[in-house]
Amino acid sequence: MKRPDLPGGLSKPRLVRGPSRSQPVVESSSRFTPRDSDERRFTAGRRRRRRAWLTSGGVLVAVALVVTGIVMSPLLTLTDIVVKGRDAVPERIILGAASDQIGQPLVALNFDAIRERLSTVTRIQSFTTEIQPPHTLVIRVVERQAIGFMAIESRWVVVDGAGVVIDTVSDKPAGIPELLGESTTDNAFSAMAETLVSLPGSVRANVASISAQTRDSVRFTLRGVGHEIVWGSPDNSAVKIVVMDRALRVADRSNGVFEIDVSAPDNIVLQPLR
Repeated sequence: MKRPDLPGGLSKPRLVRGPSRSQPVVESSSRFTPRDSDERRFTAGRRRRRRAWLTSGGVLVAVALVVTGIVMSPLLTLTDIVVKGRDAVPERIILGAASDQIGQPLVALNFDAIRERLSTVTRIQSFTTEIQPPHTLVIRVVERQAIGFMAIESRWVVVDGAGVVIDTVSDKPAGIPELLGESTTDNAFSAMAETLVSLPGSVRANVASISAQTRDSVRFTLRGVGHEIVWGSPDNSAVKIVVMDRALRVADRSNGVFEIDVSAPDNIVLQPLR
């Protein structure tokens, strides 16, 4: 049977088949999701932080190397030692305690060695050290102060307020009081030492000798006229000093030698000796 002709010269339609149902459909690998965006931002932030840490670490290492180079270089080595506060202790002894540190970097000075050597110097009570860049070490010493002397085992020994023997001499010392006792560790010595330390320097220098049998029986003799002061215990020394000064002025006007009892400051007793 003959098919009819199409009008207008149209061509014969063709059947176009769609994809087979058995052919798989593959999704594009370039598909972009919100999760991918978060991961990329996290990775970029981590990289920036890593770069920042690496940069900071490099700067710190460089600074540390520069500082180490400076402090360990000849720019900061010890060349000068200055001693302050000494009087009786020879300067050469103090300088000798640190002389082997000359040429060492200031940060590497052996202060333990200096401390060990100076601790053997009996006359030094305490000391401090101070670094003054670029080349100086300052040693400040506090010397033990002699309060008097004693006769111990046929020797004259000079002692400080703690009973430390700071010198031994063959001749009887002048200008400091004689402590009439046999020990530097008993209560009698402590009472004498405490009394002498409490006196003004001008008064202490005028004390010829001091004695005590107990803590409450301190007495001393003044140089010159020879007034004897009954002090009692070291307690209330500030008040006793004031009343003693008044009593001495009265005694000096009397042109005599007196025993002046200030052990009870509210009741001063002056008794002529000769």
